[in-house]
Amino acid sequence: MIDSVIIGGGRMKFFKRAAAVGVAAVSLSLVAVPQAGATTYTGADCSGAYPCLVFYYNSNFKGSAANFVGYGKIDNLAGYNFATSGSGKGLSVKNNAASAFFIAKTADETAAIYYNSNQGGSCDELWAQGSKQAQANQLRNTYNNNASLKIFDGSQSSGICYQF
Repeated sequence: MIDSVIIGGGRMKFFKRAAAVGVAAVSLSLVAVPQAGATTYTGADCSGAYPCLVFYYNSNFKGSAANFVGYGKIDNLAGYNFATSGSGKGLSVKNNAASAFFIAKTADETAAIYYNSNQGGSCDELWAQGSKQAQANQLRNTYNNNASLKIFDGSQSSGICYQF
């Protein structure tokens, strides 16, 4: 406000307060910005965020689910748990997923599930292929042996994975 600007020491105090408020606002906005290029565990719900890979404890999308959103990778699924009601709730996602469902943001995105940590070993790939979704009623190479994942932005994995 113009009437708040006072000649002398009062004026300087006003500018210091304005600067402090501005720095605080910038700091808070930086904290709220999610890290770009990172896959995030959301637990029980994708909340409309895409791409989203959903693991299920049982085959045919039954039992408890665990959701991962965004592009990037999770090097080790240990520490992430099935979060919804049903069999498997609270158990680790690592080496316990039997089926998976992938909802893509664009038609050519891919989610790859790996047998080993750090995206190694045999893998299963869910490729949207134009429909913006892919499903594995029963994982083939990583059935109850899933250790890591990667969600690709508009490209397929190396091509060595079983493709759903």
